Amino acid sequence: MAAIESSAPRIVDSLLGAVRQLETVRDSRAVRAALRDCALAIEFRLDTLARELQPGPGGLDPSLLPAGRAVDAALRGVLLEAWALLRAGDPALSDRERIAAFARSVARAARQEAEFAFAQLSLPEALD
Repeated sequence: MAAIESSAPRIVDSLLGAVRQLETVRDSRAVRAALRDCALAIEFRLDTLARELQPGPGGLDPSLLPAGRAVDAALRGVLLEAWALLRAGDPALSDRERIAAFARSVARAARQEAEFAFAQLSLPEALD
């Protein structure tokens, strides 16, 4: 999974890339790194979405606000799961079923985010 390299905080470029990384790592140290990358990707998306959900010029079309809030809630939920896994330590990080379930949760949130982005791009004014 690629990340933007610089002196700035690390930004993972894809939630689905984070899922792929979680699906391939095996030892708890690598799982911890993958979870951190995933949390960074989620936080980046939440930050971007927060700006879109603010009222006023440049904000979301009112018809998309419910979907935007749903994506926000889904991303926050998986971020809380990531933090819980990181706090739980090596036993949780070694639990392949738990990590796989988390990866599925992230994949669902990523699909929901992609559907939301498509809805934004499908608005007539998106072509302006």
